Amino acid sequence: MSRRADVLQRELDDRATRLRPPEFAMRPDVLGAARLSRYSFSRTMLRRAVAESWTAGRLRQNFDAQGRGESIYWLDTGRHRFHFVAFTTTVEESAHTDRVIAERWEVAAALVEGDVDGDLLAMLRLQVPQQERGRLDPRILSLTRGNRSVRFFGALVDELAAGRQPDPEKVGDAGYILRSTAFYANGKFGMRSFDGYGDDHPFRVPYRAQFVAAWLFRELGYDMVEHCARIQGGPDAVGFDERWCRFFGLGNATGLGLVPYALKHPRVLDAWVGMRELALADVRAMAGEPETSRILAKWIDRAGRHFDSGSADDCTPFLNSRALVPVVEQIAKAWNRYAGEGLPYDALYRWAEGQGPETSELVVSLLIELHAGDDELFDDFLLVDEHSEVDPAATVEDLRSMFADRFGWLDELDLEADEASAFWWVVSDNTEEPRRASRTRLEPEGQDVAIDVALRLWRLALDLNNRDGGEVVAAFLAERPEHRAAVDRLVASDRRYGEIRDNACAADYLPLQIQRFQLAQYGMDEFKPKSTDWLRVTLFQGAPRLSDLGPGLTDDWALPVRPRAH
Repeated sequence: MSRRADVLQRELDDRATRLRPPEFAMRPDVLGAARLSRYSFSRTMLRRAVAESWTAGRLRQNFDAQGRGESIYWLDTGRHRFHFVAFTTTVEESAHTDRVIAERWEVAAALVEGDVDGDLLAMLRLQVPQQERGRLDPRILSLTRGNRSVRFFGALVDELAAGRQPDPEKVGDAGYILRSTAFYANGKFGMRSFDGYGDDHPFRVPYRAQFVAAWLFRELGYDMVEHCARIQGGPDAVGFDERWCRFFGLGNATGLGLVPYALKHPRVLDAWVGMRELALADVRAMAGEPETSRILAKWIDRAGRHFDSGSADDCTPFLNSRALVPVVEQIAKAWNRYAGEGLPYDALYRWAEGQGPETSELVVSLLIELHAGDDELFDDFLLVDEHSEVDPAATVEDLRSMFADRFGWLDELDLEADEASAFWWVVSDNTEEPRRASRTRLEPEGQDVAIDVALRLWRLALDLNNRDGGEVVAAFLAERPEHRAAVDRLVASDRRYGEIRDNACAADYLPLQIQRFQLAQYGMDEFKPKSTDWLRVTLFQGAPRLSDLGPGLTDDWALPVRPRAH
């Protein structure tokens, strides 16, 4: 275990009696009610930018009347300088797709470390629009692409061109200008590997380069709309006013591709969940000081106004914005009842847990706003050592003991039922994306994505029960090599929060739940499911813009209220 992993486990051990047990925290319905919080990646990135006095701006922009051309943004962190180079065009609406098999996008961009000279720009012009088919070098840290919002982009241009601000009723609560469809990094296509960042690099934290790229991508959307409006409207055109200049985020959509990651990386999942549970435990132990109580009341009020300005769009199986308004009203009433108690935040949480996951996890996010954790320490929690080794001298009895300690919850899943193995997972030949298919239609042999963790561990346990307890693991695996992956997982699952209490192959498995947890950890919100398998979200809605960076910038931009008409 690495030093940094040791730190997280020690911090959790110190709070062991106050932590929510994994039997609750790792329930799929609890994970599936998660919301963005103070420790979501978008917010920690922007707090880092303020703490280290980052500066950013636009270097140049060369667009035609339709917003086609090039734009370059710069970001200076003090000792490092980066550029976001974007190439924009237009494609037919019928060609818009969120799928990785798309061949054309209206935006293709790259985050680059260092200056962009003529030779590098020429290379980027050739390679970046090709995306997966292109080849880059370690100067490039992240590659991304996306499209204009079919619903919003043209309408926003028309309004600004006519000298008007957007019509709030036409924008929607999931307002965005551009929609991203991928953020590649970590060595893909020749880009720099994550291992190539030194300990003092500003992007040494997982996902930081991608979130910087996403933040700059969002800025591009504002610039494109205002440019097109100026060309179309001439002297009558206006820019976004103060009510709208931060409201729009960056759209995104995600599908089944997120599920294998969560199930294949138990120690990463433990870090993500552990950060939340650590912060919640700290806040629940706090006394009700007047200033922190005032801050909580402010966030409850802000949440109510945010959801009240939203829509009643169908978000099944989640609650839509308008359905969350009475939830927040109940939270506000509960807080008024418990504010005078000795441990008021604990009392509020205990009440919320009895109201169901949507209420409890909204309260969790609101309470975490009171946590004054060390961002440097929380960044270190994300640097996870995933290496583990099976001791060949360990015995079958040792494995049985591990199983009883870590996977006893499998008994609750009825894994003997036919419905428990209804699906298998595969990377589709047609879409190049993970898919799940009925086992009655296709044979999985040799093609499956091995995320059937619950089934593999259950089958291992059945075989272990029929072996001599003194038999060494090496001999057992020599005879039953099909259990090697399950034994590896058993050894690697040595963290509190590494295992979702669910079976991804079951007939009633709902991928949206783990997808929502991951997206909330990224900092996304406005969850709009389009099926049981994929949903649309918005990132950086309400967040500061490039020109906002400065010492006075505060971290209170989440849950923005949709502007109302004058």
